[in-house]
This record gives sequence, structure tokens and C-alpha cells, in this order.
Amino acid sequence: MNVSALARQLKVTTSELLEKLPSLGFDIGARAIKVDDNLVPKITAAWKKQGKKERLQHDLSKITEIRGKEEGADDEKKEKKEILLGDVIIVKDMAELMGLPIARLMGELMKNGITVSLNERLDYDTASIIAEDLGFKIKKSNIHEKEETSKREKLEGLLSKRKAKDDKPPVVVVMGHVDHGKTKLLDVIRETNVVDQEAGGITQHIGAYQVTAHDRLITFLDTPGHEAFKAMRSRGGQIADVAILVVAADDGLQPQTLESISVIQKEKLPFVIAINKIDKENADVERVKQQLSEINLIPEDWGGKVICQPISAKFNKNITEVLDMVLLVADMENLKADDSGSAVGTIIESHVDKSAGPVATILVQAGTLKLGDMFMVGDVAGKIKSLEDWLGNKITKATPATPAKILGLANLPVVGEILEVILDKKEFKAKLKASNKKTKTGNGHSVTSDGNNEETKDIATLNLIIKSDVLGSAEAIEESLGKIDIPETKIKVLKKGLGQITEDDILNAEATNAIIISFHVKENKSISTLADEKKVTILYFDIIYKLLEEVEKILNSIKGKKTIHKLLGKLEVLAIFKTMKKSMIFGGKVVEGKITKSSKIKVIKNDEVVAVGQMTNLQSAKEDVSEVALGQEAGIEYQGDPVIEVGDVLEFFEEIYE
Repeated sequence: MNVSALARQLKVTTSELLEKLPSLGFDIGARAIKVDDNLVPKITAAWKKQGKKERLQHDLSKITEIRGKEEGADDEKKEKKEILLGDVIIVKDMAELMGLPIARLMGELMKNGITVSLNERLDYDTASIIAEDLGFKIKKSNIHEKEETSKREKLEGLLSKRKAKDDKPPVVVVMGHVDHGKTKLLDVIRETNVVDQEAGGITQHIGAYQVTAHDRLITFLDTPGHEAFKAMRSRGGQIADVAILVVAADDGLQPQTLESISVIQKEKLPFVIAINKIDKENADVERVKQQLSEINLIPEDWGGKVICQPISAKFNKNITEVLDMVLLVADMENLKADDSGSAVGTIIESHVDKSAGPVATILVQAGTLKLGDMFMVGDVAGKIKSLEDWLGNKITKATPATPAKILGLANLPVVGEILEVILDKKEFKAKLKASNKKTKTGNGHSVTSDGNNEETKDIATLNLIIKSDVLGSAEAIEESLGKIDIPETKIKVLKKGLGQITEDDILNAEATNAIIISFHVKENKSISTLADEKKVTILYFDIIYKLLEEVEKILNSIKGKKTIHKLLGKLEVLAIFKTMKKSMIFGGKVVEGKITKSSKIKVIKNDEVVAVGQMTNLQSAKEDVSEVALGQEAGIEYQGDPVIEVGDVLEFFEEIYE
């Protein structure tokens, strides 16, 4: 790859890239023009890790504290101990691994602007940076990598035993740069192929759908950035057969376009290029073809082999031609599968339905899945009680390349896991017994993560909580949000989860000044009323690109503002009246300044912030009040981690932006 292309992908100048590479362990020469393709993913990973470390270390400096004097310096250094970290680790497990009190780890996370519970997961980059700040030496564990390799080999082994003799519909994934029209293209393809359906076309959202062109089925993985495609990338392209690469005619090749091309080439995935937005005034199809030629992707009409189809998803122009090209590529690949015998497939969606329990969508890859089949998917056992197609119709079987919603799971399976039907009843019962002994993982899937925008000066941070109907949508939204690039702004996803918005979500949003993003989740009147009372904003969406447009508007409105923590007063805790899972009621005396009902609270222990919460009620002399002055006693209801103890001195502050 050209150094200049890599620099564009990393959003820096070529000179900055060459200057910084030696410090990351890549000395390719100060005047290098090209970089070895094998080094590109390593450089990208190292660059992102370093950038994330710099962002986390800079978080506190972005928050101006108005107080009498600055907080004390870091704790004295301790001898470094080496620990192994995998791709993800649960917060309480990390504290145990480091041999530290959980409050110490939570305090360090809070310092870096990361709000999590004990049972939430941290990714490797975040966990390693926090551990290093706490004086530990980090070594990457390859357990996850070994697990992925093992799963890939298992799937390849299962499919290799089958004789691929029957024609199957192509499975298509749509890729490309953010805002180039991937979602719009999928919407148009779906809507023009749904006949005699109610308004909105789709009766349910299961992660994939099928359309008909020339009396032939085509299966599309729903939602760009879909979790199933991430699984495909790690398991050797076993899910998709053809890719559609969307490139905007008015924007050309962009970083995510090049990233998508790299994935397609690595997985040797046949593809069609849809040059979108030809309706725009500044559209230039020939310029896009020129850019493709520069990276050795020569269009057919230029004498090459790359299929390029100009389209306008907005005006439904040439969409049929794209489907024709997909079928042509599929025919050239001679796609086959074995539809006889027991089924093997991949989970592409999973969620918990309040009435049906654990529900998942499988994309069958071999054999035929039938009602009553017993199966294992990872450590989760089940028996097919119900099968539905993507329109919600009851079906009795699902053949290769068919997405089907299944009921009958013991627990919630992991997206990307392999489902295998077990014919032997004794074998199934043994595995079912073993599965039931395992701890149910539940449906939280909550993580804390940062947007990946460049940080050069005071950054305005937009805190978000994402709730969606299925995990794949939440993953796609988070990934797309991370690609929004508004200077002097940053998006922080505090939590993402499945299902209805809860009272806890409202209280968390209030405490963290977060906006709640709801995707394919219906509005609840009681929750909306609570949100109005707490002055929490909830935004409801059904289409990802509209969600992204609204977030961009919000970012532009807060651009250039910085967060200020204005210290109002301090209170010494004298008594604890009640401790609950995520809240406390306690009493104390104001020892400095004053406290107000709208205050936020920092819990300080050994000169460290171990928790940040929100006051939900303030009383003095058993009467509700709006503020309590110096020297007076107060009763306080507190929403946050219940770590407050008698004798603690709490800081009460107001969070403002300017």
C-alpha cells in the first residue's frame, strides 16, 4: 500500500505518519513511498491503540474543575506486575486479576470518563491502558484468537464433510464508506421486493431478508456493519458469497471504502461495485473509475474485470441492474450446497423476547433445519419449537442460504456462533445437561467505548445510551457512530443493550448527561413521562442513516464547547439509612460551600474518585428542599454505585458546558 493512502486511512499527513511510525516499532524509512501490505493491519492496530491511550490519558485534562486547589498527584509508583488480558474482560474479573479492590479499579475508570458496572465488559485497548496506568505490565492473551481459529476449523470441517451438489441462493453483504448509501440501497431493494405487505413492509427484524429477481432468491444480510459479517471476517468468509461495494459518485474512494476493499480481497470474496448518488450535481462516475484503476481495480468498460454499476438509491434507478449483476457473479461462482441431512449454520442475530424468551436467527449453510430438531450452538442447547421466515410467516424447514428465526433455546447464543443439529438423543441430553450447569449470560451485551475521532484541542463529548431490538443493530449503530468525524467533538457510547428503555436507563442518562438512542424499540408512555421529569432526551429511529444525521446535528450544536465541573460544596457522611443495588439513602453534614438538589456527586476515597452519581432527592429537617447551606445536616437519595460509607467526604458539583 502507498504510504499516502495509509496516511489518509489514519486521517493524518504523510509526514506525521512517517515521523511517528518508529516510536510504534515500525521503522520503514523517513522517505518511504510504500509499506508492506502485511504490515498495514499491524500499523493500523498500533496506531489506534496509541490514539486511544492518548485520548484516555487526556480525558481529565479536558474537564476544568473550579475549586480552591488541584487534586493531589498520582499514587506512588509500585513495582510492575505482568498480567494477561484477552480481547474482553469483565470489570470485577479484572480487579481480581490485578489483586486490587474493586473500588480502586472503578475509580480509575471513572477518572478516565468510563462509567461501568461490575459485570460489564471492557475491550482489550481500554483494559490495557487502565491497567498500565495502575502500574501493571500487559501481555496480550491469544486465547480468543485460538477460540476463533478453532471455531473456523470446526465450521470448515463440518461443511467439508458435505457434498455440495444443490444450487443455493447467493448470500450478499453490502459494504462501503459511511454515508455513501449502504442503508438506503438495502431499504430500496427490500421495499421494491415486498408485495402486498402492510405499511413499512417488514413485519419483523431478524438480521437478514430475501428478495426475488428473475424468479431466483437472493439473501441479504441486513444492516451495514452487521455483527454476522464481523463473524464472517474472522471465520474465513463462510457466511457471504458476494459483496456489493457502495461508492458515492460525488465522494469517491474514502477510508472505509479502502478498508472494505481490503477485507473483500483478503477473503477472496466476489464483488460488484455500485456507484451510488449519480443524481447529485457533482457526481463523477468516471472519476470513481479512475480512482479504482489507481488501486488496480479496472472497470469492465475500461478493459478490466471489475463490474461497476452506476445507481441512484434515492430515486430507485438501476437497482434491478445491480441484482442482475449479483446473479451473474453468483452464476460464475457456481454456488452449491448440500441441502440433505442435519443442518449446520451460523447465528446472525440473538435477543431476548419478553414473551418468547431467548430468540435467534440462523443462516443455514448446509442441510435442512426442521421443526423438532435438537441442536447445540456453542454451549447453548435447544430444540426447534418454532421456525419463521424474515416476513414472520411460520415455516416447517429452512434450507441453505435461508435465514430463519428460531425458538426453543435454553439460553441466549452468541452472534457468529455455529449451530449444529444433533441427531443422537443420548449425545444431545448429555450436552443439554452440561449446558444447564453453565451460568446464563443474559441479554445485557453492555459495553463502554469511545468514538475514534481525532483529539487536538478541547473536545465536546456527546454521551449516548443505545437501546435496540437486536444486538446486530446496536453493533452497527455503534460502528457507524464511530465513523462520524465532526472536528472538536467526540461520541462516547456509555452503554448499549437490548429491549425496552428502562427506568435505570433514564436515571443513568440523567446522571451522565446522556441522550438515549432507541432503534426499532417502541415508545413507552410511562418511561417518556419519567424522561420528561428528569429532562432526559430520548430519540426514536427506524432507519440508521436518519439516526446518524440527527447525531451529526447535535454534534455540530455542541462543537467547541468544553465540560466544566463547578465545585459547589462538600458533605461528610454521618449515617447510612438504606443501601440498594444501584442507589443509597444517607445523611450527612455540609462541611464546605452548599449542596443543591440538581448536584452531581463524586465519592472520594483516599484522594481518589471511586464513583460518580446523581442526587435524586434532598431533604433537611425531613422536608424536601432545593439546597442545604454550610453547617446544616441533610438527607440524600443517591443514584449510582452503592460504595458510600460513614466518614466519607463527598464532593457536590455542577456540570456545565461553555
